[in-house]
Amino acid sequence: MKKSIYILLSLLISGNVFCQTSIISESDIPKLDSIIKHLEKNYSQSETPNFYSLPQTSASYFKIITKAPNKFLTELKKSDNIEQLKNKFKGLQVDKDLLIIKNAYSNYKKEKKLQIKSFEIGKSQRHIIDSQNYDIQFFLNEKQNIRMYFSVYQEKWGKHKESTIIKGFYLNDDLKLIAIPKQLSDWINYTDLIVKPETSIFYDNDDKSNEFKPYKRTIIDSLVNYYELKTNKPPYRKEQDYIARRDELNEWQSKKEKFADSLYANDRNFKNLLLEALDYAEINKVSNGDLEDFTTQLISEKRALELMRQNRQVGNCSFDNGPIIQQKRIASLASKTQNWNVFIKSFLNIMNDNVSRNANSNIASNARKTYIEELAKLDIDINKILLGSNVRIADTMRTHYFSDGSKIAKAYANLNSDKQEYFENTVFEIIKDKEIDAFNKLHFYNTLKNYQYFVKDSIERIQLEKDIENLIPFLPKEIKSRIENPNKQLYDLLYREKQTLDNFDIKSSIIANIYSYSFDGDCWQAELIDKNSDGRIIYDLTMAIGEEITPLQNFIDKKNELKSRVEEHSFLQKIINDNKENKIYIKFTTDKSFVNHRNRVTEDMPKELVDELEFENAISLYVSFPKRKYVRFVLLNNGNLLMLGIPKDFELPGYKFEDLMTKEEKSFLSTSYKSFKLFDEKGKMLN
Repeated sequence: MKKSIYILLSLLISGNVFCQTSIISESDIPKLDSIIKHLEKNYSQSETPNFYSLPQTSASYFKIITKAPNKFLTELKKSDNIEQLKNKFKGLQVDKDLLIIKNAYSNYKKEKKLQIKSFEIGKSQRHIIDSQNYDIQFFLNEKQNIRMYFSVYQEKWGKHKESTIIKGFYLNDDLKLIAIPKQLSDWINYTDLIVKPETSIFYDNDDKSNEFKPYKRTIIDSLVNYYELKTNKPPYRKEQDYIARRDELNEWQSKKEKFADSLYANDRNFKNLLLEALDYAEINKVSNGDLEDFTTQLISEKRALELMRQNRQVGNCSFDNGPIIQQKRIASLASKTQNWNVFIKSFLNIMNDNVSRNANSNIASNARKTYIEELAKLDIDINKILLGSNVRIADTMRTHYFSDGSKIAKAYANLNSDKQEYFENTVFEIIKDKEIDAFNKLHFYNTLKNYQYFVKDSIERIQLEKDIENLIPFLPKEIKSRIENPNKQLYDLLYREKQTLDNFDIKSSIIANIYSYSFDGDCWQAELIDKNSDGRIIYDLTMAIGEEITPLQNFIDKKNELKSRVEEHSFLQKIINDNKENKIYIKFTTDKSFVNHRNRVTEDMPKELVDELEFENAISLYVSFPKRKYVRFVLLNNGNLLMLGIPKDFELPGYKFEDLMTKEEKSFLSTSYKSFKLFDEKGKMLN
């Protein structure tokens, strides 16, 4: 399956990501350097403004799903602390001692909105309330020194549509704006004066490109159709596969400059169509890629740049490279025509993959280059640009360009060793600096972690891991506590059962809304291992959170029975002991082990088998084998063991793959294999 996914990704990204051409021509560098010199003179004569962090403090998050909202709100407003509420409302979810920020922003309709959020740190999930979704209420009791922000709403559908959801933050202190130190302020000032972030790349400031408009054919279409006809564009053939079609079109496109030159010089119709199409596009403020290419090559680079700025492309999905290719063309033309403001902002947009798409994913984004090596050829202070755009600040009178921390990390990973050493040492100092606010420390810490991921040298990555670990003591307690105790959020949720939870080693935990094989909705999940055991039996818990929080005790009440049935099953033990790396995961969901959620377990089984088997009191489990192979089983109450899906070439003691596989299912991405073989306790196959 993994191989199929890689093939798919290569098809989606090929030709645009892995064959990406340069942006800046060597001949344009002296002219750009001259502009930089002038801008840096203005910078050297400027006074660095005072910058401040985003408003931030520590707080506790709370959430309750209730049919008696007024009762909770009354108690909330008269409580002295969050502990009082925890004692009164057993369904109250609490996550204590969080770093939160308050961020005022404008949505796509230019409406002012407020967002208050915490951050994902380690395995701790982030929390957020946003006035874009629901009104945010602020409550202040100065006498009791209580401050809180919260939202009250009802779901229109889902499990809790009859209940009210109240969630928010109980502040430990006032939100504070913290002064940004002088060195970081200097970077920000440099970035603002060099980048001019108020520059708009596109003229459609309201992003009208996302509006649906019925298509109307124009003279531009006539131009393109005429060009395709005259240059014998390869026709589409149904029998042709994707790769062959792509290669054929690439071969035709590779001759575009040669074709266009010849037509412009020798074909009066083409030349007239081009001139008419250009006039039409400039008057009506429309364009397309072919017209832009012809205008660039044959008429005017400046006019072509203006066309491109009228024609914002919006990607259909995360793998759509059209918007990035367009920004590359804009940056390249802007560099040739010395339009610095458009060039530098467009270049940074390319580096940050900051373009319009209907969807985005890290997989696609991480496949794209930053092109930072090209920017580094200019006589520009690359460190100030990168670090200055990475600092997070509150709104100021002038706009500021913010880079994506992961892209800053990737950029430095592709620069020379001197730049990398400067980055590492600078971030070390930022995290150690007591004057720097907690949010920027967290942001630069995450940037450093991303940088470690992108660094190519494995020995350097290992050293960086040690360096990053040594920085943890310098982080604020709200951040440090979650790195040092990855399961803090689970402990905060199950604080009443801390003593019971301490009997286990917690392999992993998460509190989230999930959509899985056995459960949909809000839940807490944990993989638990008995302390002082060999670690080969792991309890995989998924416990519902609704008006009540499912207690760990639900599992404890049935743990010994589940464990003994697994340990006493001779064939199951034979499977586990076949390799010392094999481990068994016993599933448990809310109050039982086997859950046939939405018939997902039995939907592919032969009907006669489903009718024959009794799933009451069954145990759902899976065994992990070397090389990341997992096989799911159901241990029935009568001791028989049902095997579900299996990986290719999987074998069991005494059985080959061909003996175990009963059904093969092929899809575009993968092939899966079903078994549905039934074994007794001694391992005899029963069907």
